[in-house]
Amino acid sequence: MKSIKYLALGIVLAGSLTACSRNNTLPPVPYYPNSLVNAQQNDPNYGRTNQVADPLSNNTLPSDVTLGQEGSIVGQVVSRMGQPLHNVEISLQSNPEIKTTSKRGEFTLMNIPAGPQVLVFQFGKIQTTAQVTVLPNRAVPPMQNPVRMEGEIGSKALEAALPNKQIGAFKVDQDSLLNLWQPVGLAATGGTLYISAIDTRSLITKGTVIKMNTSEGKEWKNLASAWLGLRHPLNGSTRGMTLNSAGQIVVVDEKGGTFTVESSNGKVTKADSEGALDIASGGGKTYVYGIGGIAESDETGATRTPISGVNASGGIAADKEGNGYVPVQNTLYKISAGKPSVLIDQYLNSPKDVAIDNRNGDIYVLDGGEIKRFDKNGEFIVNFGTGGLNAVALTLDEEGTLFVADFGRDHRSAQIIKFEAAPLVDANSVTTAPAADEALGTEETPAEELPAEELPEVDPTI
Repeated sequence: MKSIKYLALGIVLAGSLTACSRNNTLPPVPYYPNSLVNAQQNDPNYGRTNQVADPLSNNTLPSDVTLGQEGSIVGQVVSRMGQPLHNVEISLQSNPEIKTTSKRGEFTLMNIPAGPQVLVFQFGKIQTTAQVTVLPNRAVPPMQNPVRMEGEIGSKALEAALPNKQIGAFKVDQDSLLNLWQPVGLAATGGTLYISAIDTRSLITKGTVIKMNTSEGKEWKNLASAWLGLRHPLNGSTRGMTLNSAGQIVVVDEKGGTFTVESSNGKVTKADSEGALDIASGGGKTYVYGIGGIAESDETGATRTPISGVNASGGIAADKEGNGYVPVQNTLYKISAGKPSVLIDQYLNSPKDVAIDNRNGDIYVLDGGEIKRFDKNGEFIVNFGTGGLNAVALTLDEEGTLFVADFGRDHRSAQIIKFEAAPLVDANSVTTAPAADEALGTEETPAEELPAEELPEVDPTI
C-alpha cells in the first residue's frame, strides 16, 4: 500500500514540474546603479530609436498595456576634468516639476514615463542636456554617462564646487582636571585659533578663551584665566567672539557685559553693556547681535547704534570691506553702509552661523548639520556635512581654512573640526566650452597661421 501511495505522489510531482517548465521564464532583470557602467556594453540595442532593450518589444504589445508605464533614470554628473559635481539640479525637460539634485555626483529620477526623454542639468548659469530612453520598470543611465558639465565659467570654477575636505579635529578641553570646556565661538588668524568656551557642568560655571595652533591643535592654553587657572573673569553665559583690528579678542556675554581679552597675556577687561549673543569685526566695522537686534558698534562692542530693518536668528559675520552678514530664519541679509538687504533667500532652513572667506568673498553658512557654501553674490555652490555632533559656530582664516566648533555631547566629545580651503578660481583662466571639433579631439589650425584671404570677414555692425 505504501509503495502505491509513493508512486502516485511521484507521478503528481512530476506532472507539476512539467507544467511549471512551460512558463518558468523570469521577468527581465532591471539595471541597477552598480551595473550601470556596463549597461550600454551589455545591451547592444540600448539607445536605438526603433528598438528597446526589453525582451518584450513594446511594438508587439497592445497600446493600453504600455501607456503609463514608468521607469527610472540613474547616472552621474561630472566636471570637464571628471570630478563629481555636487548639487547640480537635474530636471525632466517635458515636466520640470520632476527634478532632483546630484549628491556626490550621483543622481536618481524615479517614476519617469517610458520612452525618449531629455534631462536638463543646471548649475548656476551653466546648463546642459542629455538624452535618455526610459524603459518600463528599469533604471537606465543617459546615453552618454557620466554627463559632463561644460559652460561659460570653465572647468576650474566647476571644480571649486567640490565640498571642503575634512583634514583634522582637535579636542577643545585639554585640561579636563579642573574644567569641562565646550566651544561656543571661534576666530582664527596667523596660525592661531581662538575659542570662546564655557563650562556649565562644574560646581562653578564659567567661561574662557582657549588658544591653540591651527595646524595640529597643540600649544593649548587657557588664556582668559587667573590664579593658575582657578579663577575665570568670564561667565558661563559667554557666547560669540571676534578679533578687532587692534588684535584684541572681544567676547560678548548673553546676560550682560562685553569682555576684551589681550591675546598676548590674557588680561581681561570688562565693559558694561547689554547682553549679546554674537559679535563680528571686519573692514573697520563691528556688528553686535544682541537681544534688541543688530547694532553697529565700536571695536570694544560696548557702544552700539541699532540698525533697523533686520534682526538676527543666528551668529553673524563681517567681511574685509566692512559688510555685515545676518541670518534671519531661512534668509541671509547683507548690511552695506548701514542698510540691510536680502542676499540669499533659497536653500537655507535654520542657519546657526555664517563666516566669510576673505580671499574671494565666498559665504559659508552653518545650516543645521550641514555647511552650505555660496559665492559672494549669493549663488549656491555646494553643501557638505559638519562632521560633528552639535556644530554651533564656524570661522575661516586668511588662507581659507575652515574651522567648525562642535559643542558635542559634553567636554569629552567637544572638538574643533578643520577643513581644507576651497580652491580659488583664477578669473584669467576662465574658458568657454570647447567647440564641437575640439570636443571630438580634432586639431584646428590657429588663425594666425591661415592665409589672410582665408580668414573670415567680420561684420562691423555686430
